[in-house]
Amino acid sequence: MLGCVCLAASNIFGSAIPWLLKVAIDVLRAAHGTQALDAARRTVTHTALAIVGCAVLQALIRTWSRMAIFNTGRDIEYGLRRDLFGHLVRMDPAFYRRHPTGDLMSRLTNDLGAVRMLFGPGILYPINTLCIYITTLTPMLWISPRLTLYALLPYPALIIGARAFTRTMYRASRDLQEQIGRMSTAVQEDLAGAAVIKQYALEPLRRAAFSRQNDQYLDRALRLVRARGTLGPLFAMFGGVGTLVVLWLGGREVIRGRLSVGGFVAFNTYLVALSWPTIALGWVISMWQRGQVGWRRVHEILATPPGIADVGDGGQATAGAPALVPSIEVRDLTVERDGRKILDRVSFSLAAGDTLAIVGPTGSGKTTLVDAIPRLTDVAPGTIFVGGVDVTAIPLRALRSLIGYAPQEAFLFSATIAENIAFGAAGDRVGRAAIERAAQAAGLTRDIAAFHDGYDTVVGERGITLSGGQRQRVALARALCADPRILILDDSLSSVDAETEREILSRLRPILGGRTSILVSHRVAAVKDASQILVVDGGRIAERGTHSELLGSGGVYAALYREQLAADAERAQETAA
Repeated sequence: MLGCVCLAASNIFGSAIPWLLKVAIDVLRAAHGTQALDAARRTVTHTALAIVGCAVLQALIRTWSRMAIFNTGRDIEYGLRRDLFGHLVRMDPAFYRRHPTGDLMSRLTNDLGAVRMLFGPGILYPINTLCIYITTLTPMLWISPRLTLYALLPYPALIIGARAFTRTMYRASRDLQEQIGRMSTAVQEDLAGAAVIKQYALEPLRRAAFSRQNDQYLDRALRLVRARGTLGPLFAMFGGVGTLVVLWLGGREVIRGRLSVGGFVAFNTYLVALSWPTIALGWVISMWQRGQVGWRRVHEILATPPGIADVGDGGQATAGAPALVPSIEVRDLTVERDGRKILDRVSFSLAAGDTLAIVGPTGSGKTTLVDAIPRLTDVAPGTIFVGGVDVTAIPLRALRSLIGYAPQEAFLFSATIAENIAFGAAGDRVGRAAIERAAQAAGLTRDIAAFHDGYDTVVGERGITLSGGQRQRVALARALCADPRILILDDSLSSVDAETEREILSRLRPILGGRTSILVSHRVAAVKDASQILVVDGGRIAERGTHSELLGSGGVYAALYREQLAADAERAQETAA
């Protein structure tokens, strides 16, 4: 509102200048004789000073108006970017399976930039144009209504042409911004998978694929530029026609004595003042189309509710979390994805302080099962209970603060090893001693000692400077550093050798003994000491019991155990040879 008021004031001062010029010219034209010339000089001097004053005030107020409106656009962009990121971090994993990272980055940058232009220049120029038309057409009508009518004759055709171009530019803007998202996704994936591309010598193919994406971007960008480039000259042409009409008809009016020379000069000055905002309307229309497309793409994300959310009062504090007994009960849990059952009526219970192991073939639903406990995969009410409380009734922050999770696919941030380990205890002050204890339990001490900067070694994007086994152990240390009451290890040592795994598990036994634990592993030797073992196959529990009970039953677990013993013996013979 402040910006709009300043715009109106600046245009009032700007429109006064041609009128003052008219007064000065008419006074000079009418001056005859010495006294009249002296009076004319004084009038012209005062008029010149008034013109200077109006120009200075117009410049100052215009600056204030631009600061007010442009700063508002920046504030809107800042707020939207903050809200959009806050919304994104609340979204569930399924959302990120549907939306590529590159496309989301494009919405956070390019689309929000277009929205800023919509709420900054996109507001300033239309309002400024409206103010100019009001403050300019009023004196023009006062000078000559007939001449004003002739000057505005081309404008209806201009409006009709602009509407046609508006639809074209909207489609072109939408196609361009969607292509930016696709190209960003392709670049992000290729950079993240650079090692794989080099392994298979795919550089020429990926360059060719990017060139196709880039060509499509160029084609869409040129389509938008052509539309915008046509609209600008179109506006200029119609403005030029109006000026030509005024010169022809206005000149005849001056010759016939119906219009003063000062009035004719002022009228043409007002007409010139109308030409720039008229020409700029083409750019403004393009900006509006891009801004609307950007806002639609941003709003599309903001309007998507999280697939996993708190039921009822999701803003509850996590203070109630420690009061929950870390026992787990699963009742007839069924999870479907894309019309296929991943888990089918799975039931088990785990007392506080006990250790549950889950084994089974790849794709049997083990990860989905453990993901369901902290609600990384959503579940129906009445299927999972922690401490006797339905997990869908526990605030997500409270539930997840109970659980330390070390996944098989370890993700590390581009930070130091110490910062990555302490990440799991975010919000708490983690001392170096706690970090070192977690690293020792995860079998990282020797590896860290070999690094030049020790715990202060920066691991690079996604932990690229570490081996797969080291990344997994840092993720394990991260889970341990949070000191959770429930610990879930989802095959989190699959990338280390059997000897290292046994060493780490021996260190973990005292830690596991003090908390409720779930171990997922493809190695039977890693889970044989668990209080209870589940064998999952095809989304169902095929067998359950202790290690000795399952061996005695002679089922899937026993066959898997014998197979792994034979494989270990064969490897030992090869090593000895």
